[in-house]
Amino acid sequence: MMPNGVSFRPERAHSTGLRHARPLKGSVISVSSCSLLLVFLLVTGCKSAHEPGGSSHASVQIKGKSLAEIQQTTVAVFQDDAYRLTASRPDVFIFDRPGSRSDTVKWGGLLAGETVVMRVKVAFRELGPQTWLLQADAYAVRNAGDPFFEDPTRTLILNRSPYQKLLDEVAKRLK
Repeated sequence: MMPNGVSFRPERAHSTGLRHARPLKGSVISVSSCSLLLVFLLVTGCKSAHEPGGSSHASVQIKGKSLAEIQQTTVAVFQDDAYRLTASRPDVFIFDRPGSRSDTVKWGGLLAGETVVMRVKVAFRELGPQTWLLQADAYAVRNAGDPFFEDPTRTLILNRSPYQKLLDEVAKRLK
């Protein structure tokens, strides 16, 4: 008998799992899942939220150009990709494009017969003299333009690629 009043019988230890520690069958799956996640993060280019622009869908730093040059080039790049400038302030431009059928399915407008607009907010932030940070955040917007029912939903941050390509193109054209 053990000090706490519970009796220990070795013949029953196996049925309670106390005798032998066996590796879990799921451990192979969890290791492969972790490996897959690691590869995915390396391929998609994970960014730290502590880096400038790290919490955005995409970001790029541009040096040696004026804000006016950067903004003109940004508008041209987004227009070339079927976006139109719908609003602007000195520090933020908002671009919209009609969502594709897959965008509509993904963001929940298909069953209700709604269309979805893909919206990208590009922020311009000065980091230093002649050094600018462009940050893009993407949204799927149902009922776009309706002052009462417009419903913007921020897209998943895992989907950085199309927005990063746009900002990379801005930087490329400015070189």
